Amino acid sequence: MEMVDKIDIKILKELLTNSSQHLSKIGKKIRLSRENVYYRIQNLIKKRVIRNFVTLIDYDKLGFTQYTAFIEFEKIDKNKEKEIIEYLQKQSRISWIGILAGSLSLTFDIYVKTNAELNDIVNKFLTRFKDTIGEYFILNVIDSAYFFNKLLDESIFATIKKINTKVKIDSINKSILKQLNENSRKTYVELAGALNVTPNAIKQRVKKLEEAGIIKGYSISINHKSLGFEWHGIQIKIIKPEIEIEKRLSEYLHGNKRVIFYYQYSKSGICDFDIGVTIKNSEELREFINELRTEFYEELKIQNIFLVLEEISSYKLPPIIFL
Repeated sequence: MEMVDKIDIKILKELLTNSSQHLSKIGKKIRLSRENVYYRIQNLIKKRVIRNFVTLIDYDKLGFTQYTAFIEFEKIDKNKEKEIIEYLQKQSRISWIGILAGSLSLTFDIYVKTNAELNDIVNKFLTRFKDTIGEYFILNVIDSAYFFNKLLDESIFATIKKINTKVKIDSINKSILKQLNENSRKTYVELAGALNVTPNAIKQRVKKLEEAGIIKGYSISINHKSLGFEWHGIQIKIIKPEIEIEKRLSEYLHGNKRVIFYYQYSKSGICDFDIGVTIKNSEELREFINELRTEFYEELKIQNIFLVLEEISSYKLPPIIFL
């Protein structure tokens, strides 16, 4: 039985573009009643097609730097793996966690303001699980992009026109961002009730956060497996680092239909880009790799390829961002 039908696809496309829009607005666009839109969305959540409703927040404007850790397990069993994941889930600076197959076993994102904070969280992790962890490396993310839309349609994007105004990030704005980070569909009335301010005040604050580019858009995280895709990570090293090559690669990844995200890392000697590719079989993966090598012949080297077996947590910033 298919997980989604044509009407579900239309709803998902609308939510990918703007997951905060009213149900009645979605219904008007696809010629469906508000009640039917609501029922179908709830069904998509129940079937785990929709993982969560995402608010795209610029953490850099809030003073944070992102790092990504890659871990290889040595002595590991199911119980120890569970213990490690539960430990990571409790950490206020760690967000997305993925279980991998290949030469790497685990990856997760870390958000900090200082090198001291990074060293502290890494040292505690390595000390606690020293008998389990083999090789590891941690990379500084300097650029990233997510293309959730490509699972359905390359032409749709979740973007907000920003004016680059400045806005003060006070305790109320942090609370608004925290609430929307949990669920982009929270209404002004719901936010007002949670924060004890008026809905109109919430509306004005959200508008200013959007205009300042702190809120970059509203979308959804889709379970790629529900649409028949596998997710492979490809780590790339640029042979002769040049700004022009990096720019051309970034543009290529934006335009390629199979790339659902990429991270660009600061120079480390390990890898320069991390690409997330969704494919339906090994032949499609081979085609992508061949196309990439042809386009960037003698300019890049594929360092590693791994399969993402499971996303433990979907796209969401960690609690530390909003304290």
